[in-house]
Amino acid sequence: MKNPYFSKDTAEPLQAYLLWGIFITLALTSISWLLRQVLTPSNILLLYMLGVFFVALRFGFWPSIFATLTIIPAFAYFFAPPIFSLAIDDQENLIGLLLLLSVAGVTSNLAKKIRHQAYMAEQREWRASVLYSLSKELAEASKEKEIIEIGVRYIYAEFGGQNTFIFPDEKGQLTYPIEAALDISLKGVNLGVATWVFDHGEIAGNSAESFPNEPALYVPVNGVKGTIGVIALGLESIKIKDFLSEQKQLLDTYVYQIVHTLERAQSAEVAKDAILKMQSETLRNSLLSSISHDLRTPLATIVGAASTLETDGAFLDEHSKRKLVTVISEEAQRMSDLTIKILEMARLEGGEVVLNRQWYAPEEIVGSALQRLDKKLKNRPITIHMPDNLALIQIDAVLLQQVMVNLLDNADKYSPVGLPIDISVVTMPLGLFITIADRGPGIPEQFHQKIFDKFFRVNDECAQSGVGLGLSICKAIIEAHGEEIRVSNRNGGGALFQVYLPLLELPPVINEEVSEFIV
Repeated sequence: MKNPYFSKDTAEPLQAYLLWGIFITLALTSISWLLRQVLTPSNILLLYMLGVFFVALRFGFWPSIFATLTIIPAFAYFFAPPIFSLAIDDQENLIGLLLLLSVAGVTSNLAKKIRHQAYMAEQREWRASVLYSLSKELAEASKEKEIIEIGVRYIYAEFGGQNTFIFPDEKGQLTYPIEAALDISLKGVNLGVATWVFDHGEIAGNSAESFPNEPALYVPVNGVKGTIGVIALGLESIKIKDFLSEQKQLLDTYVYQIVHTLERAQSAEVAKDAILKMQSETLRNSLLSSISHDLRTPLATIVGAASTLETDGAFLDEHSKRKLVTVISEEAQRMSDLTIKILEMARLEGGEVVLNRQWYAPEEIVGSALQRLDKKLKNRPITIHMPDNLALIQIDAVLLQQVMVNLLDNADKYSPVGLPIDISVVTMPLGLFITIADRGPGIPEQFHQKIFDKFFRVNDECAQSGVGLGLSICKAIIEAHGEEIRVSNRNGGGALFQVYLPLLELPPVINEEVSEFIV
């Protein structure tokens, strides 16, 4: 959008004044000559007056005066008795010509005021539109670089010169916040002058009182807490006096919005950092609390069993020894699982996951997960509903297998002994659903979303151990795939977890396929 303030003068050149004055006079004289048998000299003067009105409204004062001066001899020669003579015998016609000249002056002055008011209205409309557009773009910007680029672009559009913002760095030294971000950014800024302006809070450079020989103008940028930076303007299209007298207020409006947005972005960044620190502190406290709670029992069991073997080993039979060793192994495995989950959650949240998508059969993923939990689920009935010849899915098999292991382990923990776990795979036109359902107490509906939060457990003081990371890991892995996991309660009691795996592209055609469980 180009500012009409900097458009060239709309007034016509002198040649156009002459041409329009002559043209109007010739045109009206021709029409009046053709109608001379019908029109009286007074009527003809009114017709000429219309022409003067037109020129005054369209071109201004001097063109209307020139048109009047060409009309007077034309009227005197062709229509005022005696015709074909410049003499005017009728006093009424002479008065009419004087009135015509007066009307030209009054009308042109009125027209000038109207044009000026229209111009000012156009300026206000344009600037209101630009300020709205600037506010809209600034509202959508969140980074300092984006905000400054928007400001540089809009100031260039308004004032017609290259410009740039200069802010102090961490050491308090003024520097460029963005380096050559835009072609319209001002290059070759005198940082010494900018520093003086920053320290004194006064305008300097380009015919100003301070540093008048500088090519650029340096204006302090004021924020809530005083001067926060400097804007350097290369005013190529406007004189410094005009700028200081007419447009400094407009620049202040632009800069105010830009600075307000910068301060808002900085406040948002500070608030974000504070929230992150608070969340980190909360996470650390939750982690320490959960770890201390969930490690205490297996550690106590291991210490007790090991102490018994150490002190009373000579008095124990082989069966008792094997039982104590089994207890130590099981509790150590619990501690290992807990540590692995914590490390896996940290890796997922750290953005270190790179998916290795390959084509796999869904039954391979389910089978490999069951194989990993073979010892733990050996006394648990598993019901599998899976049609034959399922389409291949493109996934990271290792990660998705971990999802299945976590869901099956969770179902085993919260299902009464001896009750089955149901696994079903349902194909859909755009993907498939893998569902794992238990027959435990289920999950209250108000916790269906929070159940996937880190360290969240429906019942903190329950008989089942766990740090509350298994489902969080599942959600993180599924979301990394761009997929979805849902939870609900099944009819008859129990929780139902459903993983949706979309079919992103058609699987390859394989003539002969050998399926193996992934270990």
